[in-house]
Amino acid sequence: MRLLFVLDQWPELSETFVVNELQALRRLGHTVGVQAAQPAAHANPEAPEDIDVHLLAHDARRRGVRDLLWLARRRPLACARDLLGRRRWGREEWARPLRALAPAARRIMQRGEEHLHAHFAAGAALDAMRLAAITGRTFSITAHAYDIFLTPRNLAEKLRRADVVFTGCDYNVEYLRRTVPGANLHRIVMGVDVGAFERGTPLPQGRTVLAIGRLVEKKGFDVLLDAVAQLPDVRLRIVGDGPLHGQLAAAAARCDGRVELLGGRVPDEVRAELERADVLAMPCVVARDGDRDSMPVVVKEAMAMELLVVASDEVGLPECVLAPWGFLAPPGDAGALADGLRAALALSPQQRRQAGAQARAWVEANTDVDAETARMARLIEGLRARRARAGAG
Repeated sequence: MRLLFVLDQWPELSETFVVNELQALRRLGHTVGVQAAQPAAHANPEAPEDIDVHLLAHDARRRGVRDLLWLARRRPLACARDLLGRRRWGREEWARPLRALAPAARRIMQRGEEHLHAHFAAGAALDAMRLAAITGRTFSITAHAYDIFLTPRNLAEKLRRADVVFTGCDYNVEYLRRTVPGANLHRIVMGVDVGAFERGTPLPQGRTVLAIGRLVEKKGFDVLLDAVAQLPDVRLRIVGDGPLHGQLAAAAARCDGRVELLGGRVPDEVRAELERADVLAMPCVVARDGDRDSMPVVVKEAMAMELLVVASDEVGLPECVLAPWGFLAPPGDAGALADGLRAALALSPQQRRQAGAQARAWVEANTDVDAETARMARLIEGLRARRARAGAG
């Protein structure tokens, strides 16, 4: 297939799963281009350089009016319907003028991209929905977390109009089936490149806990710091940056130098941190504004690296944080989280190795990026085949 990823930004460092999925599709023999609204603020250095990438902001300045006239002559009814829809969508989110989308629509029609795929049911999904309607292409959406729980803008229309919708865990699937009945919904896990996340050294058998994620409320890192304060022989390293840095740094200062806030790290550095850690902590909570995680990719990456995982019994985490490698605690409960860390670190070296090997085997069997992406591609190919048969009939 000729696929076009429709994204809000490319290649964003915190969205390594987009790069991984795109590369997996290419390994399957598909051609994949990228249409992004803007360049990423924090670029992923591992993004492939040979991808055909177009930016809406750049194209609109150069060609927007000219391509809008071209499009209006060929798709007058679709353009009129888009104008009416824009008024409706604009009640919940910004809907870019059609002249900003016109260069992308013209390129799709002239170059023959067959299917559009949006990551996040936010602005990119609205762009993909509109482009698909104007060009007559099929489209799909992968819904993640904030776009479902924090800012579900025009969510029902986006998901119902999508030919197929993917999301990464059963927790999300069950929530969306209740809130958006009628969507063609499928669970496709954000997979892990198990070859890239493979240990190069033996497990360290120490007492170092690692946490990775944006410094925001839903990650529960304030709870983690309270838990580590109860464990005087444990060291904590936190990779990530965000608005709560100052608050967390103040809490870390009360832990006698045992906590390091490392800031953001590129993928190679994240893998190095996983290599030297003993336990990954992922104490997610539902934030006061409703924001939450789903099934963080880093948990599966840590499991591929044969680490123990201590997490909260929240969102999609119980689906992968399983015994013997996983330890769960109620969200927001620092005492229970400390107990989980204590129990994980109390395992003998042999028990840690055995549990870690089972964690990696589970990732290989259940969340391999090539296998999950192949399932996604088969679903897209199937819906396109059904549409072709319906058109022929």
